[in-house]
Amino acid sequence: MDWRRAKSVLIFSFLMLNIVLGYQLWTEWRERLNTAVDWTSLPPETLQAMRDKNIQVDDNAKIPTETPSMRELTYTIKHRAGSGISDRIAISPAPETRFVFSEDELAGALGKVIPELNKYTLDLSASREGVFFVFNRMEGGWPIFDIHLNLFYSEQKIRAYSQDLIEIKPSTGVKEQQVLSATKALAKVIERNLPVGSVIKEVRLGYHGEIFADAEAQVSAPSWRVLLENGEEVYYVNAISAEVTTEKGEFPGNP
Repeated sequence: MDWRRAKSVLIFSFLMLNIVLGYQLWTEWRERLNTAVDWTSLPPETLQAMRDKNIQVDDNAKIPTETPSMRELTYTIKHRAGSGISDRIAISPAPETRFVFSEDELAGALGKVIPELNKYTLDLSASREGVFFVFNRMEGGWPIFDIHLNLFYSEQKIRAYSQDLIEIKPSTGVKEQQVLSATKALAKVIERNLPVGSVIKEVRLGYHGEIFADAEAQVSAPSWRVLLENGEEVYYVNAISAEVTTEKGEFPGNP
């Protein structure tokens, strides 16, 4: 046996093995870096603004990493629910089973009562414990923040609901664009808009647009929604133009 040649083959094999293992480790590290964005990843000037304005972050708040390509939505309103008690539709008899947020149980309990129920998804951050749950109309996997289904409950039973119903229209001539990252959207809101002492509760991507009562067609743009802990104001950052708008939090009255 040629030991010198065998030794060279073994050295080469170990070298290739180290290269492969090193590449795998680098790939895992890169993927982890891309998916584990935290609040320290914000620009230094933004972190300084947070310290200066005493802006805090809820323990469960995360910075989303997705930057998909999206386009504006066009839709018409079939029914727009108001915020008053008179706008609620009573559910009688109220479901006897304990309400659990699984799709099957929800459909089984209320699928024949609430129209288009399967098109709405729970928005837990916008819900109010002990009073109502908020659902958002979904389109293409993203919530439309302005179109709601509210379920009012007490004593573990859903007593009534109010619902916005819309019809999505074809978006002709509108191209998809990659949205602004959540980090950039947050940096702008924190530095220019959030008041002193704010506590950020959630950052979420979806659709938002002002609704005009006298317009037949409504337009909703890809937007980052920034919710505060106090629920008094909601901030939206247009994920295409980076324009920031503010709205008062909407909370229906008690049942």
